[in-house]
Amino acid sequence: MASIFPRKAKSKDTILHEFMFLEAPIEAVSAELIAWGESTWWPQDSLWKYIRQTDGPVAVGTQYVIKINKKSAPDWAAEVTQLLPNRVIERTFTKGLFKGFERIMMEERANGTRVDYELHFQIRGPLNLILWPLVLRKQYVSTIKTTLDALRNFLIAEAKKHL
Repeated sequence: MASIFPRKAKSKDTILHEFMFLEAPIEAVSAELIAWGESTWWPQDSLWKYIRQTDGPVAVGTQYVIKINKKSAPDWAAEVTQLLPNRVIERTFTKGLFKGFERIMMEERANGTRVDYELHFQIRGPLNLILWPLVLRKQYVSTIKTTLDALRNFLIAEAKKHL
């Protein structure tokens, strides 16, 4: 039986964007960003953690499960779909909360490196559509900011070791 309600057109992706500047060479920043989620500097109290599902170095095709550190919270999955050292790493979500991708871009500057984190997404699931604006968006943004701060603090500490 056909529905009397018109089907809504799919909206374009929503984009969350965070950036920071690091007074560190792009090679050092890139090495740490490629290890995103698996690095020693990843915040221990992070809302989520990345668990690699494939062996070998991070490359296009590397797969992850992202686990949320809360009881009964759903996991989601991602795969590296673009990797250009010292430029960009992109992970496309393959199942779970998001349809879309996250991209971390690096740009060399005269006195350091600019890092941009972008989340291009659509929310999957009716419950998630309700929870995203009420709770999940704020938690996600806070987690990204905490993660970028942890990266900054790690790189500052590393630089001090070499002085």
